[in-house]
Amino acid sequence: MKGIKEYRVYGEGKRYFYIIGGEEYVDSFPLFFPDAVFVSIVVEDWNRYLSPYKGENPFKKDEAFLGEGEILHSAIEHELIPMVEKEGKERYLIGYSMGGLFALYSSTLSSIWNGIGSVSGSLWYDGFDKYLESHQISVDKVYLSLGRKEKESRNKTLKSVFDKTNDIFHIIKSRGMESTFVLNEGGHFQDEEERIKKAISFLAE
Repeated sequence: MKGIKEYRVYGEGKRYFYIIGGEEYVDSFPLFFPDAVFVSIVVEDWNRYLSPYKGENPFKKDEAFLGEGEILHSAIEHELIPMVEKEGKERYLIGYSMGGLFALYSSTLSSIWNGIGSVSGSLWYDGFDKYLESHQISVDKVYLSLGRKEKESRNKTLKSVFDKTNDIFHIIKSRGMESTFVLNEGGHFQDEEERIKKAISFLAE
């Protein structure tokens, strides 16, 4: 499956949660959510397969984002889901960091998700707020979260993450979807397990 390095399945149930990022924690999630199946997806190349379209990389100028997220979405929809699911009634996608950006992007490509979670999502991505303004988001529920310190970056692009996430939250709210925007203590890669569990709890309600 192009873009997917490996995947692992944990738990039993009729609700499926596909998780990108924080894969070291996913095996514990059935202990807290025993009626759900969790599918951990390890992506081959984040810059290539989690980006929605080509863009400049604010971390390494010589390594651009290649914008092949649609390829990964297709692999999940047409190959992974038919392999994994038996009798699923609900399906959710939760992504951390670039995975959170991809989750929102994926929700504009088809209506396969009941809800998505963007946890400390890279919503600073150039032009993505404008992209969402002109594209339908085909889900019922959206969970957004950030660490309070994420906007304190010295990098001008990363510094915009709170304002852009807040703008995207209001775009989603204006379309009548059930949504929330949660601020957690700390920076970007902090308390990943708990932050993902918060997204699961919201989507599973």
